[in-house]
Amino acid sequence: MEKKASTRLRELLNRRELLVMSGGFSPLHARMSEMLGYEAFFMSGSQVAAFVYGYPDVGLLGLHEMVESVRRITNVTDISVFADADTGYSNAVNVYYTVQAYIGAGAAGLHKRLRFRTRPRRRAFETRRRRRAARRASGGG
Repeated sequence: MEKKASTRLRELLNRRELLVMSGGFSPLHARMSEMLGYEAFFMSGSQVAAFVYGYPDVGLLGLHEMVESVRRITNVTDISVFADADTGYSNAVNVYYTVQAYIGAGAAGLHKRLRFRTRPRRRAFETRRRRRAARRASGGG
């Protein structure tokens, strides 16, 4: 019985040797990578965005477009596909559905970019500022 793509990718990542992956956006890139002897392929979100819309990766692509790209690639190659999942497309619930969709499309693995807030949300900041102004106006400090 053939191993699942995710099992093969995990084994490749657990080896002592460095795993070098070819990357790209199309099934042709993946097939060429497989023919050249690469053991895994990285589907780049920025390259998919550039190909589909002709713009840099600025969040134009949605989950379904990325999943379709994964599906097109995994349908033509037997090497493991490691895919870009952007930020998981919103909150924790959407991250769950993102992972399920990528698995269903045949991705062996994915990476998700974390978003860290380095400053308070604008609304919270605006609210605090208004409260301070109201206290000052009422003579409370």
